[in-house]
Amino acid sequence: MDFFNTITTYTIYSIPVGRIGIFVLGILISLVLRKIVNYALKKPLKKTENFFTLLLDGIAGSMSFLIVFSGFYFSVLILNVHGTVNLVALNIIQILLTFTVIRILFVVIDDVAVQMGSLAEETESQLDDQLIPVLRKLAKVAITAIGVVFFMQLKNYPVSGIIAGLGIGGLAFAFAAQDSIAGIFASIALFLDRPFMVGDFVSVGGISGTIEEVGLRSTRIRTISKTLVTIPNKEIVDSTIDNLSKRPMRRCTITIGITYNATAENMQELVTSLRKVLVDDDMAEQNGSNVHFTTFGDSSLNVEMVFFIRTTDYSKFLQSRQDLNIKIMHTVEKLGLDFAFPSTTVYLEK
Repeated sequence: MDFFNTITTYTIYSIPVGRIGIFVLGILISLVLRKIVNYALKKPLKKTENFFTLLLDGIAGSMSFLIVFSGFYFSVLILNVHGTVNLVALNIIQILLTFTVIRILFVVIDDVAVQMGSLAEETESQLDDQLIPVLRKLAKVAITAIGVVFFMQLKNYPVSGIIAGLGIGGLAFAFAAQDSIAGIFASIALFLDRPFMVGDFVSVGGISGTIEEVGLRSTRIRTISKTLVTIPNKEIVDSTIDNLSKRPMRRCTITIGITYNATAENMQELVTSLRKVLVDDDMAEQNGSNVHFTTFGDSSLNVEMVFFIRTTDYSKFLQSRQDLNIKIMHTVEKLGLDFAFPSTTVYLEK
């Protein structure tokens, strides 16, 4: 210590040569340590790739800056330049140190979230797929808040007084942020009620698409036209949610119009033949299927077929419906009947 004090107090013509030398030496040491730490943290990933090595590689850059800023901080303290310059320099370095520590914690949170996401994909439940992004955001918000409070305490700001002031102004803040708060409570309600999961195809408020992300304030839906629609969670909670992914099969309705030259026997035979078409089709569900001669239209005798197709996949549904339509055409042709189309018959009297 005596040797260190001797060096720091060594001056030439009132110039603190000793402190300047230690300042420069401290910066050089921090730059060398930055290279060493960066190499040491990135090296394990070259040998093997796992959660730990990926985490070390992710924080390598931020840790390098943390060492440099720490070296600068202690070097500036030793240099001890009097006046505003020293104070401003220390404040800037303290801000950079706080930001770097927060950045390191953010990287850790991201890597942990990715690891948890990989584990969640292996489970049958998709609730964890929804919770992980939300917990990730909450953790980052909490870390940021802690970092801000820590910096304020470091600078001797009256943190307790500020918190008390926030309590006084809390009512006004809550009123101004009522939409955000309502969104958070709506998100909690969605997680507890679980009307849908990530990946489900739903219809909410006239918007149909696949759930891509459920956030703290809103839910993102990828529509059939590939656009991304963001809906506030509070609107979703207040809306009717039709989860189309939960249906075991798809409902299909086909209306067949026959020309008026068909007889009653023809119509009865047609209904019987169409019922047989559904019975013989492997994709058509027999329970709940109905085929009836329903109405006398303006230009057609209408037969309605209502049934379910045993698939939830939209492409397979379209293909099955197409196959049935072709079978229906063959059936009508075999019976010698004709499909009707809008027409008008005009009678002229002499």
